[in-house]
Formats: sequence, C-alpha cells, structure tokens
Amino acid sequence: MTVEQAVKKYKLEPVNMYTAKVKAEELNVEEVLYMNIQKNKYAYIIRDGARGIYLYKDEKSIYTKMYKGLKMIKLDP
Repeated sequence: MTVEQAVKKYKLEPVNMYTAKVKAEELNVEEVLYMNIQKNKYAYIIRDGARGIYLYKDEKSIYTKMYKGLKMIKLDP
C-alpha cells in the first residue's frame, strides 16, 4: 500500500506543525504526517528515520472499551 492509498482509505488529513510535534513525542517517533481520530478508531501515518513510513492504526472495542491492538503497516513512499 502506498501513502496516497492509505490517506484515501482511512480518510487521513494533514496535521499542523504543533499537533504533529506533540503526537510525535507521544508516539515516540520522528514525525507524524497524517492522522484521523474518531470516537472508536485512530490512524496515523508516521515517519521514523531509517525504519521508513508506517501506518499506525487501532480500534477500541465498543463492548469492553479497551483497544484491540496496535497494527503497524509498512507503506511504500
């Protein structure tokens, strides 16, 4: 999957510089490029130095109110 395909599929939006900096520190990555946070789901496209560009996504269960597990998908530039 490419970055453009992920942006379209998950309806991600570009992040302003202040929010990107705060989220990057929170996720312990180099840079947050795009993000989409909804009530039960979140998705980020991040750049982490030599590792490359990844899609981070997770979903909260409606019944238990706990997250199901972080999925990291490597993206092509």
